[in-house]
Amino acid sequence: MGDESHLSQIDVAEFASCAAARAWVERRLASVGARPGLSVFGSVDRGTYLDETPGAVARWTQDPHWAGLDADIVDGRVHWRSPGDRPLA
Repeated sequence: MGDESHLSQIDVAEFASCAAARAWVERRLASVGARPGLSVFGSVDRGTYLDETPGAVARWTQDPHWAGLDADIVDGRVHWRSPGDRPLA
């Protein structure tokens, strides 16, 4: 969520499936609603936690074979697209 000069993160969450993550993003975007001068968006990425060093904290690594999904609100509805694609009208 943000305006043209500021960007802030609302929430980050983890889910067992892409469908669950998409549903959560859609609920969060719908709850924020549209306000003049405010942009809201969401995204879903897929990855795994890797424990490369015994005793170290596992780190999250994005799946290199999945581009992810971005969501925007267009005309009051959530529209999904691949990163880099233009929002659907």
